[in-house]
Amino acid sequence: MGGEDDPMDEVRWHKLRREQVAAVAAAGGVVLLPIGSVEQHGPHLPLDTDTDAATAVTERAARRLGDPPALVLPPIWWGLSPYWMGFPGTLTLRPETILALVADLGAGVARHGFRRLVIVNGHGGNAGLVGVAATLLADHGLRAAALSYWDLIPAEIAARTRHDGGSIGHAGEVETSIGLFLQPDLVRQELATPELCADLAALAAAPFAGAAYAPPDPARDSPSGVYGFAPAGRPELGEEVIELAAERLAAFVRHVAAGDVPAATVTGGEVG
Repeated sequence: MGGEDDPMDEVRWHKLRREQVAAVAAAGGVVLLPIGSVEQHGPHLPLDTDTDAATAVTERAARRLGDPPALVLPPIWWGLSPYWMGFPGTLTLRPETILALVADLGAGVARHGFRRLVIVNGHGGNAGLVGVAATLLADHGLRAAALSYWDLIPAEIAARTRHDGGSIGHAGEVETSIGLFLQPDLVRQELATPELCADLAALAAAPFAGAAYAPPDPARDSPSGVYGFAPAGRPELGEEVIELAAERLAAFVRHVAAGDVPAATVTGGEVG
């Protein structure tokens, strides 16, 4: 399938012919599965923000690879988002539905001869679930790993953000920047005025902040559903985050293919 200097042009599983998929499996290819959410992202961002970001990072990473080759499954659009159901447009799945869906997809991937799979998450509410899903995939003979794309580049995000202290937040500085880069025609940044933006620094200063996961409580913390300073969003920041995460993900996939990725705990930095 080519070396690192000859990456694949088409990496999307569903755009290939059956013989092409078989060739990637025979070459020891790795399968990548993006997962996100369909949920409110403030008054200014589209509902598919998380899925779009995870898919963009995953496809860019796969295109950087040639040896090993990588294929990207169609994304899982929906995630665990019950705390956003008070906002129009949000859809949420039960945890057992998500786990069953990943397991069924993994069984099919394994049936076609693949032995490595990486779940790439774009929604904070999924962070714990994707770790469980990766564990369950071992039942199908798959060596799986799961990560959230922002956890690949925490220092890089922190060095580039001006207001949100390196957190990806929710519809704040970083996610607004990603939206402005990936799908600017769908972003209405002027609708996210400063008074609507929950201060992530203040939330981070609360006792035991970061020591445990608690689902967002928008009625208390941010009735607008925006966590972070969205007016600071800028497309150049979005491009840097996506490209840096893709580069780091490609390096991670090379380690997965080589079988030298150690077991690790899953962490999550997104609000929800």
